[in-house]
Amino acid sequence: MIVTIIGVLAAAILRGFTGFGFGLAAVPLLSLALPPAQVVPLVVTLQVVIGLVGLRTAVTECDWRAVRMLAPGLVIGIPIGLLILTSLPANPVRLTIGVVIAFSVWLIHRGIRLPPNPSRLLSLAVGAVAGVISGLASMGGPPIVVYLLALGHSPARMRATAIVYFMLASCAVLVPMAARGLITQQVLVWAAVAVPVVFAGSAIGTWGFHRAKPRHHRMVALVILSALAILLIGRSLLG
Repeated sequence: MIVTIIGVLAAAILRGFTGFGFGLAAVPLLSLALPPAQVVPLVVTLQVVIGLVGLRTAVTECDWRAVRMLAPGLVIGIPIGLLILTSLPANPVRLTIGVVIAFSVWLIHRGIRLPPNPSRLLSLAVGAVAGVISGLASMGGPPIVVYLLALGHSPARMRATAIVYFMLASCAVLVPMAARGLITQQVLVWAAVAVPVVFAGSAIGTWGFHRAKPRHHRMVALVILSALAILLIGRSLLG
């Protein structure tokens, strides 16, 4: 329980500051204490809860056009990712995802910018890549974060858009999980224990966001994505 609470708190603080990253941090941390069959449903449930925390303020700042443009690609990409998952070994998949994320971080570091209203085709492609990676490894967040960073929005607008998008994505995942019986009584008990920690961590992260400089938000996002790429590439090479 101590490991779970610490993991949820750290992930909630990160998400409160950046608007994303709860799943990226929570899944590996909670896997140290709970079996995978409980970790993913628990994290998805908590992502819905933490999404509700900041949804009221995020709605007004959100780039709703970006959310609408990305959603169709996500729906298309998830089945493709699941199909690839059943036909390829895990390590080449991890290596590919890690390289894609690393290349995306390099592009952002070089200052790549998208127009305020990207084309439907580009948004569909980014959403599809996110969907494929979600189907492969439940890590569809990085392409969306890179896309939002490249739009050049203010940190507040980027954070709000990420909160709304990942809230809707989590709801979309939660429904089939519940239908398949993955949201068990034990998962709900763990979620009930973790909810106060989620609220506390989100409040701390939000407090930090409002006191940080804009460059800090971008720096934290790039560090998280870089660390994820290194971990994926390292794990794939080491087997």
